[in-house]
Amino acid sequence: MGIFDFLKFRDNSRPSRKHISFSNSALEIIGNLVEKKGFEFYRKKIETYFTTIIWRKEKQYVKLTASDFPTDYPFTYDIKLGEGNCDDFFESEWDSISISDIQRLSEPNKKYNGYDFPKKSEFGESLGKAKTDLSEFGNGFLNGKLELFYKARILTNGENKPEKIIKKDKNGKVIVELLPYNINKKND
Repeated sequence: MGIFDFLKFRDNSRPSRKHISFSNSALEIIGNLVEKKGFEFYRKKIETYFTTIIWRKEKQYVKLTASDFPTDYPFTYDIKLGEGNCDDFFESEWDSISISDIQRLSEPNKKYNGYDFPKKSEFGESLGKAKTDLSEFGNGFLNGKLELFYKARILTNGENKPEKIIKKDKNGKVIVELLPYNINKKND
C-alpha cells in the first residue's frame, strides 16, 4: 500500500467500521439530546470517509457531519443547526450555521472551530463534549427559540440568500443558475 493510494479510484461509498462506530455513538449521545427536544431521526449516510446524520422538527434540523478523508486534514466533525430544506445543498448551506457560530457570538473572546475527529477510543468523550456544547449554546434553537440562531446566521451568512450560482455544465460551458427559492420569490 502506497502513500497516495487514497487517490486511486475505488468505491468510497462503502461504510468504514470507524464511521459506523462513530455514527452509532453519535446517534446514542447526540440523538438522545435532540430527540428529547422533539426532533426525530431523519436520515443518516455513512461512507468510507464521511458521516452525515440529520434530525428534524418541522422546518428545523440538526445535522452532524464528519470527515476523515485524507485530503481534508485536519479531520473534523461538526454540528450544524438549520431551518429549511436540509436535502437541498445550496439552501442548507445558507440556512444552517455551525454550533461554533453561536459559541463565537455568545463568547467572542474564545476560539471555536468545530471538533477534531477523534480516535475510536475517544468517541464517547468527544461526542459528550459536543453534546454539552449543543445543550448550552443550541438550547434556544432546540426549544424553538430562534432569535440567537437568526442573529448568528446573519452574522455568518449575511442577510440575503444568494440568488444565483455560477457553474460549468457537462460540456464545460459556464452557466448561471437561479436558485429555486429565488425563482419562487420572483414569481410571487
